[in-house]
This record gives sequence, C-alpha cells and structure tokens, in this order.
Amino acid sequence: MRKLPVLLLALALILCSAYVPEQASSAGVVGTDIVGRAINETGAAFPGVEIRATNVTTLVTYKATTGADGNYTMPSNFVPGLYNVTASFLNHSANVSYSNVLVKSGQSARLNFTMLEVLCKLTGFVTNGTTPVYGATVTLINEQRSYSNVSVNPLGKYEIPKVQPGTYTVVASKVGYYSSDPMPPVVLIRGETKSVDFVLQEQPAELGGKVEYDGSGLKGVTVKLSSSLFTAETVTDEDGNYTFSQVPSGSYTITFSKESFLTNSMSVGLTPFEVRELDVEMEYDNANNTQTFLLGLDLAHSLMVIGLTVSIMVLVVGIYVNYKIRRKPELLDRDDSEKD
Repeated sequence: MRKLPVLLLALALILCSAYVPEQASSAGVVGTDIVGRAINETGAAFPGVEIRATNVTTLVTYKATTGADGNYTMPSNFVPGLYNVTASFLNHSANVSYSNVLVKSGQSARLNFTMLEVLCKLTGFVTNGTTPVYGATVTLINEQRSYSNVSVNPLGKYEIPKVQPGTYTVVASKVGYYSSDPMPPVVLIRGETKSVDFVLQEQPAELGGKVEYDGSGLKGVTVKLSSSLFTAETVTDEDGNYTFSQVPSGSYTITFSKESFLTNSMSVGLTPFEVRELDVEMEYDNANNTQTFLLGLDLAHSLMVIGLTVSIMVLVVGIYVNYKIRRKPELLDRDDSEKD
C-alpha cells in the first residue's frame, strides 16, 4: 500500500514531462521566421506597428513590433507552419493582409506593409436645382486645414477624400453662380464618408439683337446659342429681332441659319448680369440657291418664258390680222386711201 502513492506520483511526473504546449514548443526552430518592414504613405519607416502571425492549425498567435527603422522579426519561439499575418496601428489600416503563408523549417518569409491613416471623405452633387453644375469648386475649411475639389461628370458629382476628422465649414462656388447658401458646420468622424449636396443659382445674362438682309429685318431665322453646359434656340420675329434671357454666364457659340441663306456662326462670351446686343447681316447663298421670279424659275429662265410668251402673242396677233385682211381686203384699201 505504501508503494501505491509513490507509483502514482512517478506516473504523474512522467505525464507532465511528456506534455509541452505547442506554443512554447522548445525555443522555436532556428532560421524559421517571418520578417519584413512597415512604411507610411510617403515611404518612410513606420515604427510601433504590431504584426500578428496566427497559426492556421493551432491558432497560436505570435506578435512582433516594428522598430525605429520599420523592420520587424518574429520572437525566438516561432515555429514552422501555415500563418495568417496582419498589421495594425491606432487610426491606421494596412494596405494588405496575408493569408495561408507557408513558413517551412529553417526558412523565413518576408512580408511588408504600408500603413494608411484612416481619414474621412466628403462627397455629393452640385446642381442648379434641375440640372448638374460641372466645374463648381467645393471647399471644406476650418481653422487648421482646407480642402477642395471640383464637381465633374456624371451628374455634377464631387469627392474630397483624405480629410482629417473635425468640424468644417463647407461652401460651393462657380463663376456665373451665386455661392451656396450658408449651412450648419459639417462634423466628420474618422473613417466616415459624408454626403452633402449643393444647389447653385445662376447669375444670368441676356443676349439679343436683330438679324437683317439687305437693310431690312429678316423673319424666321433660327438662332441657336450653345455651349457644353447650356443650349437654347429661338426664331426671329417679323422685324428680325431675337432674345435670349436667363442665360448662364460663359462662352458660347451662336448660330444663325435660314433656308437659302449662308449659315453664320460666331463665338460670344457673356459675363454675369451682362445685357449684350448682337446684330447680324445675313448673306444670300448664291452658290446653292437661285432666286425665283416667275413660276418658281430664276431670272434667266423667267425672261425666256416672257420672251416666248410675247413671241407667241405677236404670232397670234399676226395670224389674226392676216386672217382678217384675207376676209376683208377693203380694210387694207381703206388704210391706203386714208394715207393718200
């Protein structure tokens, strides 16, 4: 009976010596490692980044921290295996994470990271209430920082990325438009994307004038005013007058066209609130059109028709007179006696 406790104690010692946790299995394998470097967006060394390598099979995690030069290496008890490797730092995210990295005995794997600061983004649309406004500048500003970007296609969308967290004043502006109405300060939280839309009102211009031909107003001329952002069209009235109102300021092409006349195009620039008068003299298109005089014919053919008509009339009158004389010869004798 006295030997039984001794046997049990010996057996317990044998079992304890046989069990060694895998995480602490020996001192690791010499030459087996995961190494690498962490940098920031400019390429400079990024110290203090925590690197975690988790064994896919045992779920044991080994940790390392980048030094002043941005380099790291796993602890000495690191063992071969299949690992998932990540990097982390306060308010930053790594550009990559590695999965199922096989590290064989006596070998090392080099895994590098670029650490990106987690910032904010402001986005939205700029319109005039109905249509997009392209080229508007959206500005985000506070006492320490200022950011801006320009609205683009499609739909007048803008984006201002990589904004530091904070409280900002936001305004949209464009030449030819009133600046956006004041709004409450915008609070941006780290990692957040916030949407703010703007409606800009035009500072309109006005363009009008008279279209003439040969010194007189020309009716029915189609006048088209166009740019990449705005298009309008009208027709001259009885006196050749035309008008465009509520036109956004900017650079335009204005075109005057009418059947049988040469098309006339020119550039015109309008500033906010400008009232511009532009008169135009149209030219007849002699090369492709011939003016009509008689029965839709040109002058030459009209004269030919007139000449032919007169000739026929003279011939008919001559035939008629000849016929009358043949029927009554005394008419001719009467004329001769009257002359005597």
